[in-house]
Amino acid sequence: MGSSSQDSPDVGGGKVAARESVDAGDVETEVTVDQPRKEGEGTSNPFVTYLVTTTRTNRRTKEIRRYALRRRYQDFAWLHEQLYKQFVASVVPPLPDRRRLEYLTGDRFSEDFVGKRKHGLERFVRRVVLHPLLRTSHHLTVFLEAKDWSSEYEIKPKSENGVLDSIGDTLLNTFSKVRNRDERFVEMRDTVGRLGDNLARTQKLYLRVTKRQHDLQQAYEELGTGLVDLGDIETGMTMALVEAGNALKAHHLAVRQLAEQTEDLFLGEIDEYISYCEAYLELLRQRDQKQAEFEDLTEYLQQTAAERDRLANHQSAVGVSAVTNFIKGKVRDLRGVDPAISRQQRIENLGARINELETAVDTSREDSAMFSELVAEEYEVFGQIKQHDFKRAFSALASSHIEFYSRTVDIWRAVIPELEKLPVD
Repeated sequence: MGSSSQDSPDVGGGKVAARESVDAGDVETEVTVDQPRKEGEGTSNPFVTYLVTTTRTNRRTKEIRRYALRRRYQDFAWLHEQLYKQFVASVVPPLPDRRRLEYLTGDRFSEDFVGKRKHGLERFVRRVVLHPLLRTSHHLTVFLEAKDWSSEYEIKPKSENGVLDSIGDTLLNTFSKVRNRDERFVEMRDTVGRLGDNLARTQKLYLRVTKRQHDLQQAYEELGTGLVDLGDIETGMTMALVEAGNALKAHHLAVRQLAEQTEDLFLGEIDEYISYCEAYLELLRQRDQKQAEFEDLTEYLQQTAAERDRLANHQSAVGVSAVTNFIKGKVRDLRGVDPAISRQQRIENLGARINELETAVDTSREDSAMFSELVAEEYEVFGQIKQHDFKRAFSALASSHIEFYSRTVDIWRAVIPELEKLPVD
């Protein structure tokens, strides 16, 4: 859906987050998401589109290609789903959460909600473009450059089989445990888990800070109004009180801007990174499951080979196997089956099963080893993107506070001349 333009001028308006330039060989890619616009006004299904602007600069030839297209949230969700399917051993960055209260209250078109989502969608695309594998995807190119957005690129409903498969995967993940743990991945899980916990604590504490900032806004505004009213009574110092009252009102606006910037550019980043940590932990669980499947197959192969050898050597089974074989033997006796023929047939069947299991074990071993190496490589990528994101988040936090304090210094400095005019004995 939407329109696109090539070599179009820079689009402005509403860019709060800094641009991120990504170097991939000779080509530098820069992506911004801004200018949200409500579409389908008056229809039963209105939605918001965002202008996605991509600039690709070839540093060798100096050629610049620019694409500007409008995309809606479900288009970003389509890209996320395609990347998840294509790169099974990579962590696809999380999207802004769709399951939010605004969808229930009808506030999903409010300026505050749309603004937060805009920042979240830009962070999603930025992380994808930073990822050395994800940025090579044809789906990303289609998302950033395709002029015609057809039904081919729409999210398809999940089939019932997909739901059943996911339930099966959940059960396997629950009951299959890794026996021989690789310390590399144990350390990764601990590190990422601690990061997620610390970020959750940081988020909780800073939410308390922003709540107090919101409370202070109202207090500063009310106090400012009170001083202005007091100026009407204290005629000898009216101008000084009015200036102080107006300064408090301006201070209230500065506090509000600080709180909004903190929520949009810092807390939003922290919230998404908690989800990012959870996504990497899920990838580690998938790796463990592949190792557990390999270990289960290996154990089954060993048990099958032991059973074949026992039959070939005319040895008696022990434990549960002894009871099972006794019952099977009685059934064969009742059917009049020759024990010698039955044993030979079982040995041949077990031999065929062993051949199948050996192939399955080899395949599972290779799959597990390859997946493990890809997950280890992904851990390095995860760390690199984390450095980019944390630098960006804390730089935004620092900049918003520097701007706040600079603004408030100017606000209160303007009050001093009126205060100095007051006669003091």
